[in-house]
Amino acid sequence: MRRSWLLGLIVCTGLIHLATLSVDSTVLHWIFKLLPMALIITLVVCSVPDGRGQAVYRKLILTGLLFSLLGDAFLLLPDDPWFVFGLGAFLTGHLFYVAAMVARWFKQQSLISWYGVLAGLIIVIYSVLLGSRFYERISGDESLSGLWIPVVVYITVIGAMCFTAIMSRNAFAIVGAILFIASDSILAWNKFVADVPNSGLLIMSTYFAAQMLIASSVQKVKNVGEAAAKPKNIPL
Repeated sequence: MRRSWLLGLIVCTGLIHLATLSVDSTVLHWIFKLLPMALIITLVVCSVPDGRGQAVYRKLILTGLLFSLLGDAFLLLPDDPWFVFGLGAFLTGHLFYVAAMVARWFKQQSLISWYGVLAGLIIVIYSVLLGSRFYERISGDESLSGLWIPVVVYITVIGAMCFTAIMSRNAFAIVGAILFIASDSILAWNKFVADVPNSGLLIMSTYFAAQMLIASSVQKVKNVGEAAAKPKNIPL
């Protein structure tokens, strides 16, 4: 299947899911929430890795996507305890994403840079602020008290995923990771703190975009800053 057709199918099925969020149909929700992810997984399988060493990267991203698909299935089931299982599946998927980003990061000539330090600082501050707000809400509700540790672990791992994506210098991975944080932040805020208007639309649109971009990072592309780093031939 041509890559352009596959991307088109991902977008179309994702839009159908967004359009049917308010429709009371379990069958529609199962089909059009899982089908885009299945197509995104196919996108990775059909992608051309960026060199021999990127085969490992593709396998790690593919495994992460499979766990994400499992997490989606758990979240389609009635609330607790399936929410915790879904959280665990997504957490495992993020760990594979982190491993993939670290593998690509360590291939860079410079492992630490000023923007990496800045990005890390911003991610830490955001995670602490978000986590403290969740703690206020969870600690005040006995029915949610058991979720605090899993939520802290999840925030830490997704923050690490975003940081390592930035350090990998792959534009698709960076934007995908940032969108993933946006999606999960809206989901968690809506569940633990207060209702977010159009939360379903915001969560799923950023989620599908994040997964598609992370999957696209497997394809051979130029890294951020690569073109600028290459010397240009200036005619004399």
